[in-house]
Formats: sequence, C-alpha cells, structure tokens
Amino acid sequence: MSIRRSLALNVAPLGLRLALGLTFIWAGVGKIAHTTAIDNPQQLALLAEWGQIDAVASVIPDPYTDPQIDPQTGPATDPKSDPGTDTEIPGTDIDPIDETDIPQIEDQIDDEPAPQDPPTDPTPADPDPATDPVTDPETDPETDPATDDTPPPADEAQPVDDSNAIPVSFTQHTTTVEVKRVLKLALKIHQAANPGVDDAGKQQMTLWPKALSTGSLPVVVAWVVAILELVCGAALLSGFFTRMACLPIIGSMLAAIWLTQVGPAIQSGNAVIGFLPQGIFDIGIEGPAYAALLWQFALAAMGFAMLLIGPGYFSIDRLIFGVSTSAREEEARQVEFVPMGD
Repeated sequence: MSIRRSLALNVAPLGLRLALGLTFIWAGVGKIAHTTAIDNPQQLALLAEWGQIDAVASVIPDPYTDPQIDPQTGPATDPKSDPGTDTEIPGTDIDPIDETDIPQIEDQIDDEPAPQDPPTDPTPADPDPATDPVTDPETDPETDPATDDTPPPADEAQPVDDSNAIPVSFTQHTTTVEVKRVLKLALKIHQAANPGVDDAGKQQMTLWPKALSTGSLPVVVAWVVAILELVCGAALLSGFFTRMACLPIIGSMLAAIWLTQVGPAIQSGNAVIGFLPQGIFDIGIEGPAYAALLWQFALAAMGFAMLLIGPGYFSIDRLIFGVSTSAREEEARQVEFVPMGD
C-alpha cells in the first residue's frame, strides 16, 4: 500500500474523529453542566408546568404597600381591637379618663364664665357687593378654592396627573431563573411543535411532531439529545464503535439545521431561494450569519464521511476487531503479481 493511501485510510479518520469528538463532548457538557437565564413569563410558566422549576418563579404581581405599614414589623396593632394592649395611646401625655371623675368635670365646666363675644369692627359704609368678599355670595372665602391659601396637610397624598402611570395593583415583574441549557432545547422543541399564529392570524407550519411534544416529552427528548452528544462524542474521540456513533451525530445535525435554519425560513414565507433564512449573507457583530448554518452542515458531512471510511488505524475498534475487510482487500490489490516460471 502506498504512503498516500495509508495516510488517507489511517491519519485522515483520526483528524475527523478529533474534530467531531471534541465538538460534541463540548456541546453535551455545555447542555448538561452549564446554565442559562430564562426571563420569559410564558417559558417560565411552561417550565413550572413540566416540574423543572418552582411555580413561584413565574410572573408575580407587586403587592400593594401601605406607607403606614412597616414591611419589617408588619401592620401596627390597633389598641381598640387588641384586648391585650393598654388603653393609653402611645406618643401622647393624655391619661385614660376614669368614669368616676365625670361629675367633677361637669361641675368645673358649669362654674367657668361664659365667653364674651369679641367687639365687632365697624364696616365701611355702602360696601360694593360686586367687590366685597363678605357680601358677595359668589365669592365666599370659606368655600372658594381660589382664595383658600391654607396649605394641605403634610400627610395627605396629593394626586399626580400622570396618564401613563400604571396602577400599583397591575405592576408586574418577572423573575429571572437560571436553568440548565438542556431546558432551553426543550423549550425550542415545544415552540417548534406549537408555533401559534402569525401576525395575520394564520396558523403557522409546525416544525416538530406534536406527538413528541405532549406533556413533558420535550424535556425527555432534550435530555436524550444532550446525553447522546456527550456519549457519541466520547466514542468518536476514542474510536470505539465509531460507525454506530456517527448515526446520532448525523441525525442531531440534520435536526438542528431544520429547527434553527431551514424550518423557520420556510415557515416565515420569505426564504431565500426557497429554504435559506433572510439575511443569510449579512455580517453582524457576532460574525457572518451563514457561519452557524455552514458549521452544522460541515459537522453532518464529517459524520457521514466517518460512517463510510471507518475509524482508521489509531482507534479502539482496530484493537478489538482488527483490520477491516476493506483494508485487507486494498492491501491484497497492492501485492505485486509475479508470473510463474520467472
């Protein structure tokens, strides 16, 4: 066998196995061991329904807070309703009134002289009813709010004219929850099976079978995918059952291409040349938009190549199963034919 053929059958598979194995081990560990933040209320409610997070992690309305109630100590105790408290009012020097002292108090009130009326000031002659605030019935200083200069009490809340303000009882905040990345894949699968309607109210095309998204099946499928990526990546890296490990890798990449690239492009109705996403040739802050699609396609093609050529010389499969039949046939064809009698 020539050196070129030997390198092609032994060294080239090693490079492909290293690339595929490290990539899928990294992807599997990232889905299982690392977390991501979820703050969408619908997604949080769905995770709570699946039993992956607590139910209190969904949308929680802000409670109405009374400024007179201390959040640390709770509401103040009403001395009238609490029988265990004293009748003395805290913060004042007024002692409680004894019922036996009531006749003495009434006698003191009777002995006090009656108050005399204060002297009245002479009024100017012939007041003008149009300008005199006392005689003008339309401008009574006690009832006219324009002439009332008394400031409002400090403890009385003044209304604020803000038409855009949201009532406190309707204010809501969303709790951000850290979940494993595998649950992000489960939410993607559920969204693909239940896409809803578009802006025109038309039912969108489903990208995933609904039979595989009922109940908590998306979580099960996501965990199976993550474990297969980790296990098959390790198998490819070591060259153990290489061809069998290539099958889940190929299927995973084809499903990823459909769910993240081609499927949403067709679902939107404005795909480029029928199946490519819009803006596929754009270059943004994170790099070219086509990088993710081509990387998924390259991984699927590499897995298909490994399925055909096998693990190569540097693998556990060679130590267990020996040289493959195709390699023996290739070596037999390279044997020089020597005619008899020479």
